[in-house]
Amino acid sequence: MKAISKEKVHRRTLVVDPTGGLSGDMFLAALFALGVSPKAVSNEVARLPKLEPFRIVCGRVRRRGMSVWRAKVVCNSETKERDLGSILRMIDRSPLDGDVKELASRTFMLLGEAEGKVHGVPVERVHFHEIGAVDSIVDIVGAVVALLKLGFPRLFHRPFRLGSGTVVTSHGELPVPAPATIELLRGRTVRLSHETGEIVTPTGAALMKALAEELSFNLSFSPKRIVYSVGTREPTAEAGLLRIIDVEGLPFEREIVVIRTTIDDMNPESYEYVQERLFAEGALEVYLTQLIMKKGRPGILVTVLCESKDREKITNLLFRETTTLGVRMSYEGRKELERWTENVKTPLGTVHVKRCVLPDGTVKISPEYESCKGIARTKGIPIGAVYTVAKASAETGEERDVKGKRRLRQRRKRLTRKKR
Repeated sequence: MKAISKEKVHRRTLVVDPTGGLSGDMFLAALFALGVSPKAVSNEVARLPKLEPFRIVCGRVRRRGMSVWRAKVVCNSETKERDLGSILRMIDRSPLDGDVKELASRTFMLLGEAEGKVHGVPVERVHFHEIGAVDSIVDIVGAVVALLKLGFPRLFHRPFRLGSGTVVTSHGELPVPAPATIELLRGRTVRLSHETGEIVTPTGAALMKALAEELSFNLSFSPKRIVYSVGTREPTAEAGLLRIIDVEGLPFEREIVVIRTTIDDMNPESYEYVQERLFAEGALEVYLTQLIMKKGRPGILVTVLCESKDREKITNLLFRETTTLGVRMSYEGRKELERWTENVKTPLGTVHVKRCVLPDGTVKISPEYESCKGIARTKGIPIGAVYTVAKASAETGEERDVKGKRRLRQRRKRLTRKKR
């Protein structure tokens, strides 16, 4: 798993249930329902250069006997048609938070890649019509800003339900689900419905593809808070209602695939290459176990751990690069500690250090092997000594950081008292 930055350590989890529908404005409204200020989001999004003036109208409405949230972006000026490059430049040149810019750009890139594939044009030449409008830009950038306000919770989503029929777009009448929507949801679980109408929009699909993971069927949790939102489109009999479940303290738990195969007739020199290729294809872990097979032959058990989405790539590689004739697959739960990496200055030089959060909230420190090995070779000292110095420096820096924050809080209190 890719390490996360210290700023993105998740303290809460949101489970998005798009069964009743999902669009950009529905997702944004649900985040407002969780307590994010619409005014604060508007002020941040308005910092995008060359974005037409807008306002967000947000409040509760009645829908199917329930009190739910709805958000609508209002823009009185004429909207310009924008290409992907101009939107990415708007985001990049804005003074928005770095993580907001990264995640918003990733969402638009996914939309651009899907549209480019559907229409057969390079991604840099993709022109957005509906998605380039002010409301769509506010929906996407605003959603990422709202997630920042919530502390970047970890996002999961349930399988998507897709409608049928047709939808009118700037390219004419297109089938539902829209071609860009179904393209964006490659690798995610979808269920086709006979219900007429667009249940999941391209913007909603792109937000989930960029920001969320699919919820494992065997992942259990305890709901703490549930919110509902609707879009601005007229609802149908079934669609039009998005639900988000707020889950406090959900551990890093997910479902992984375990692939095993036994081999007794392959050149042992090939295993190193096979391991490298498996990791390159997305394997989380690869390990070899010696065993005795039929007729007393020495053999190797190859075990690969991977995500469900990488299962086919991994099995195809095993068939292509080894002598195996078959593999066994099983699904297991995996719980992980949240972690991030950072550079720590030590008397011996800069060392990469991994920090992880234990269940009780304490932080565990582990210097990275390759970084310590490089310093040990350069300095001509034992690697164990490098580990000791790196860990001590990391712990000292953490204490200094905590003390600095404490002094800052005390200074703010003093200033507040003076103002009173």
